[in-house]
Amino acid sequence: MIRNRGPHQFQVVIIRIGFPKVRQTFSTEREAKAFEAKTVADMDAGTHVSRKLAKKTTLADHISAYIENVTELRPGKSSVASEKSRLQRFLNEEKALCAHSLANLTSAMFEDYRNRRLKQFATRGKEGGRGRYKPQADFQPKRRKDGEKRKNAAEAKAPPKPLRPIAPGTVKKELDTLMRVLDYRKFETGLAINPLDPDRVKRPVVKDERWSRLAPELVRKVIEECYSDKTRNRFLGPIVEFALETGQRRGSLLNLKWSDIDFTERSAHIREAKTSRSPENPRSYKIGLTKAALKILDALPRGPSNDGPVFPMSSDALKGAFERARKRAEVEFFRFHDTRHERAASLIEAGMSDTAVMTQIGFQDPKTLKRYANLRPSWLADELDKISVLSVLENQKELRARLEREIARATAELEALKQAE
Repeated sequence: MIRNRGPHQFQVVIIRIGFPKVRQTFSTEREAKAFEAKTVADMDAGTHVSRKLAKKTTLADHISAYIENVTELRPGKSSVASEKSRLQRFLNEEKALCAHSLANLTSAMFEDYRNRRLKQFATRGKEGGRGRYKPQADFQPKRRKDGEKRKNAAEAKAPPKPLRPIAPGTVKKELDTLMRVLDYRKFETGLAINPLDPDRVKRPVVKDERWSRLAPELVRKVIEECYSDKTRNRFLGPIVEFALETGQRRGSLLNLKWSDIDFTERSAHIREAKTSRSPENPRSYKIGLTKAALKILDALPRGPSNDGPVFPMSSDALKGAFERARKRAEVEFFRFHDTRHERAASLIEAGMSDTAVMTQIGFQDPKTLKRYANLRPSWLADELDKISVLSVLENQKELRARLEREIARATAELEALKQAE
């Protein structure tokens, strides 16, 4: 039913059994009739969703609720910090977009955001604020009483490096995060379509793949530096070797407790994985432990409690110690996370099935396995050598001759049957 409530006020009222009452006003009768027809059709099809809450909730309020109910509950501290920082920056710098209600958001708004973001440059704070370069033309180093410069005197700040444009990978992460935000309580708010779906808002092309494999001698060199006398952290060597044996993330290894190790079953229970899709129900999985991994664990000291950590150190301590060790080994391009790439690729090269590799490393998507599978060209060449082109041609020739003999035999038998009749 459409009521004319005055100049440019056409109110649509729809009352149907089994649905909440719908009431909305439009400035033209044409818009009112179109809305009424669509709403009734959705009710008949069973796809009608009330958008009342979506009209009342702004994007800013929805992001704040997501941070409180989802982001803060994620298992990994680094994941919480990075996602929270990304969303907080969006709230601070995109106030106009955040002022829109969820019901009024369109894909064009986020396409405009994407295009603007790709033209921006990465900066540290506001102009003139903390973290920004300030000219030091009148800088004078501290001197001794005799006027000589102190040996440990501070130097003038180096001139700032040229600003870098925002990387496409950064923009893609921001769009993917916002898409997850809009998917949060999607049906409760009445948001039937996510305007940030990849088929609606195209993501920037990201080319950040890098070769992460090391020659065996360089891997051994890194491990030796992790065990050297210059390394004060006695758990650095064991955790690096254990990472190369299991292929697990740094956070998963630091969260590993002795109660998670089953020496009889030769397995480890990885709890609260970083890739958990539901913060309320973190994902856990079991991995196998090689004899070398068990040997590393046997050599580690254990406390009186079975709930103590296997590698008692903080994430920052591990990061700093590993960076110093790889610098001494002169392989600064090798990251701790590359141990995960190394193990995944080595398992594939050893002939393990894709399903088994995904189970051991903890992958959920075959696309992730493909990204981590940095197979060595030498291994590919060895596999190709097993398939000789000449042998394939000989097999085909032999098969063709066999088929011709079978055809000739069948033809002869058929002729004999005809003559017998």
